[in-house]
Amino acid sequence: MLRMPYFVNLTLTEIKMPRFFHFLFIFAAFSSNLAAQEIMPLSEVRSGMAGVCRTVFRGDRPEEFPIEVVDIMRNFYPKRNLILIRLKSARAEHTGVAAGMSGSPIYINGKMLGALSYSIGIFLREPLAGVTPIEEMLEIFNREDSRDRELAAFVPPAPNKFLEMALGLKEVSWENFVPQEILQRRAALMGAIRPIDLPLAFGGLQPPLVDLATNLLQPAGFQIINSGSAASSSLRRESAAGFDAEGAALLQPGAAIGAVLMTGDADIEAIGTVSYRKDNRVLAFGHPFFDSGPVEMPISLAKILLIVPSDFASFKMGESSSLVGTLRQDRTTGIYGVIGEPPALTPMFVRYTDEAGKISQFEFRFTEERTINTLMPLIMRFVLVNALESGRLATGENSLQLAGAIQLQNGHKINLNDFYPGFTPISGFGFLNGILQSTGEIAALLGAIMANNFQPAKLARVELNFTSIPGRRSATIEQVWIDRNEAEPGDTATVFARLKAFQGPEKLLHQKLAIPKNAEARFLTINVGGGDEMTQFELRSAPGRFVARNFAQLLSLLQERRRNDFLYCQLRQPDQGLIIDGEQLSSLPPSIYSILQSQNLKGNSSFAREQILVETRQALSFAHAKDDKPFSVSGLKTLRLKLR
Repeated sequence: MLRMPYFVNLTLTEIKMPRFFHFLFIFAAFSSNLAAQEIMPLSEVRSGMAGVCRTVFRGDRPEEFPIEVVDIMRNFYPKRNLILIRLKSARAEHTGVAAGMSGSPIYINGKMLGALSYSIGIFLREPLAGVTPIEEMLEIFNREDSRDRELAAFVPPAPNKFLEMALGLKEVSWENFVPQEILQRRAALMGAIRPIDLPLAFGGLQPPLVDLATNLLQPAGFQIINSGSAASSSLRRESAAGFDAEGAALLQPGAAIGAVLMTGDADIEAIGTVSYRKDNRVLAFGHPFFDSGPVEMPISLAKILLIVPSDFASFKMGESSSLVGTLRQDRTTGIYGVIGEPPALTPMFVRYTDEAGKISQFEFRFTEERTINTLMPLIMRFVLVNALESGRLATGENSLQLAGAIQLQNGHKINLNDFYPGFTPISGFGFLNGILQSTGEIAALLGAIMANNFQPAKLARVELNFTSIPGRRSATIEQVWIDRNEAEPGDTATVFARLKAFQGPEKLLHQKLAIPKNAEARFLTINVGGGDEMTQFELRSAPGRFVARNFAQLLSLLQERRRNDFLYCQLRQPDQGLIIDGEQLSSLPPSIYSILQSQNLKGNSSFAREQILVETRQALSFAHAKDDKPFSVSGLKTLRLKLR
C-alpha cells in the first residue's frame, strides 16, 4: 500500500507525552511537510493507474485504501472533468461510496490526483466513484480576489415568504419553511452521476424530527442523521472561546470536516472530508455545499463514530469536536476555508418552565450566513421543537405562554410576547399544538428579518421564555352586540362580547369605542374578533397593508402584529383610498379616485375600500377559572352602527 510522505500516522492516545507538547509535535511534523505536497496534472492520468484514497472510517485518524483509475469523463460539466475510479479494498467494497466521504483525497505515486466527490448510480455490483481533479479545485483560491465584489452584488431571494407566516397570513406548516430556491439548486445536480450525499448531522434530534427532516431535505442530497451531541467535546466551549489550535493541527487531508450551521445544545453541521491543505488554507468536499459563492460560516474538525453500511446509501455518522476556522468559498468544485478564528455566531437562549414549575434551559448559537438565510428558519424550528418537546412534563394537551425578544445589532427590538393554545385547527383536517404553532411563528419572524430583501440585518441575540400551562386554554366568541343602534360623531358606544371557554365557563367583556368627530359615513362597521381572524379579514379588504416596502416598514409590521390572547374591537368606515408603499391615503377626491379606478394599478399601489377609525384590544381571563392565566381568542363577528 502506498504511503504519503507527509501523513502523520498517530493519534492523541498513542504517544504518552504532555498534551501541549504532543500538539506541538503534530503541528510541526504536519506543517513541515505541507510544502512537499505535489499534484498530478490531469494530462498525466491513465487508465489502470493504482493509487490510494484517504478518509476517516472511525475517530479522527485518516486511513488509506487502494483505488484504480478507470477513465476520464471530459466536459462532465462545461470546462469541468471527472476522473472515474474503482474502490479496491474489502472495507470500501463493503460500505461503497458513503455519504461523508466527499473530498477524500486521492493520491497516485505520492502526488495528489483530486477529491472523491461523485457517486455513480445505486445498487452497483462494484464500487465506482467520480473524482474532481485537484487542478480544478485549486482555482477556488483565486476566487478570493473577487470576494468583495461578489458580496456587494449579492441579491437576496424574493419574495420573503416568512413575513406572511409571521403575521398569521399563511399557515406555519413545515412545507412552507422549505427553502425551494436553495434546495432546487442542489436538486439540479442530482442524476445518475451526482455529488456524494452530505450527512447533515443533527445532534440530539428526536427520531420523529429526524424522519421529518429527511422527508424535507433528502431530495436535495442531504443524508439526515441523528449524530448525538458531543457534550464532552470542545465544540460547545469553543463556540464561545474561539479558535481551537490543537484541533486545527489535526485538520489534515483525509480528516473529517464540518460546515457548521448551529452549535450549543444542538450541533448541526454538514460533514465531509478535507482534500488539500496549504498553510492555513483548506479545500474540501470536491463538490458544492450550496454553490453559494463567497460565504462566511464556521468550519469544525469532526469525529466519525462509524460508517453505517447500506445497499442503498451508506453514510458516516459523526459529530463535531472543535471549531477551527471559517468557510469562505462554496463553489462548484468544492469548498474553501481558512484555519483560524471562527466567525461570530448569534446566541439564542431558551428557557422552558413545565406545568410543575421545573425549568429547563437551552443555549444555541447559529450562523447568519445570508446565502442560506432562507434555510436557517427551518433549522431553528427543528431545534426549538426538539428542545420544548424534551422539556415537556407529559404528552397531553398544554398551552404555551411566550415572553421574549429578538434584539438586532442596530438597536431595534422585536417583542415576542404571545399565547398559544394547545389545539389550533389548520386547513384540511390538521391541527397545531402550542409547540408547533409558537416555534413556527418564531422561526418565521427570524426568517422575515434575516432573509429580508432590503438590507443586511444582523441579530444581536434571541431570548425565548416559555411557560407551559395544562390544558387547552382557548375561548370562542359566541355573541356580540352594542348598547345603541344609532350614534353621532364624537359619541361613545359600548360593545359587548360573550365568549365561551373550551369545556369551561362563559365570560362577558365590554369595550368602549369613541367615534371620531371626523367620521362621515352613513353606516360604520364594528368588527370584534381574535387576532388571527382580524388580520385575515384585513388581508381580504386591504392586502397592500401587509406588504413592506422598506426595512423600517418590515420591522413595524412585525412589532405591531396582533396577539392570540386579546379580544380586538375595530371601528371601520367605507373609504375611497389608496395604499402606496404600505401607507394608506384615505378619502381621496371622487374625481381622482375615479381616474385611478380606470387604471391598472401595479407594483407598490393598491386600493383601500375601508378605513380603520379605531382599534382597541382587551386581554381575556375567566374569573371562575382556577387561575388567572390567559386564554386565546378565536372567531369574528360584525356589527353595523348608523350615524346620524
